[in-house]
Amino acid sequence: MTDTIINSIEETLAAATPVMVSSGVGSTFGQNDNVAHEQTIEKLAALFDEYKADQDGVKQYIALTAQLLQKAQHILDDADQTIQKQQRRIRRLEELSTTDELTNLRNRRGLYNDFRSEMDRCERGISEGGLLLMIDLDNFKPINDTFGHSAGDACLRLVGRFLQDAVRPMDVVSRLGGDEFAILMCNTTKNKVLKRAQDLIAQINKLSLAWDGHEIPVRASIGMAEYHSGEAVEAVFDRADLDMYADKENKNTRSGATKPQERECVSA
Repeated sequence: MTDTIINSIEETLAAATPVMVSSGVGSTFGQNDNVAHEQTIEKLAALFDEYKADQDGVKQYIALTAQLLQKAQHILDDADQTIQKQQRRIRRLEELSTTDELTNLRNRRGLYNDFRSEMDRCERGISEGGLLLMIDLDNFKPINDTFGHSAGDACLRLVGRFLQDAVRPMDVVSRLGGDEFAILMCNTTKNKVLKRAQDLIAQINKLSLAWDGHEIPVRASIGMAEYHSGEAVEAVFDRADLDMYADKENKNTRSGATKPQERECVSA
């Protein structure tokens, strides 16, 4: 629009060269030229007014566009903040859904998720397999019955902390529920970690909980199952469960070999 107005002004000026008439006294415009001159001035004035209005309109349009863009940016910023809050909330809910509230370890669902991811790594050749340990406390019910549920909770937290401190960062420790725990030893073989697993088993059965002036021994039955690529997660759990129950049947023999003075007393 502005270019069109400027072209009209230039054309009007080009056509406005007056025809001079000669008089005895000097050069003046003729009557017809005066009329043409006035018309030219009026036309130029109208064109300049139109140009000014157009420029004002452009300025208003630019100002309005800037306001709309600024408002749109505010809306985008608010939307981005809302999305970030929702993502944080989703992550928190996911953590809660896979975390045991009492021990802050993985719960059964969290362990299964991690185990499936580990089996996927096995399928892709990233992990060579590993070992699943199932741990069941033998004397948990007597602890609850004798010392109360607070003592039982303290015992579970004690075992959970001990197991978490005893494994590698890449391993997964889980409380499956009740007095059952599990450890997923990733990217290894039974031969490589058997001695470490046996030491861990022995150390668990040396633990005791200092509670209200009493030393409460911790006893556990433990089973293990090696896993490799192509196995079903549930099948590995079943094998570890069977091994753990076999150990529980022989728990009297194993616990009898542990003397009270060998226990590691730990305060809750």
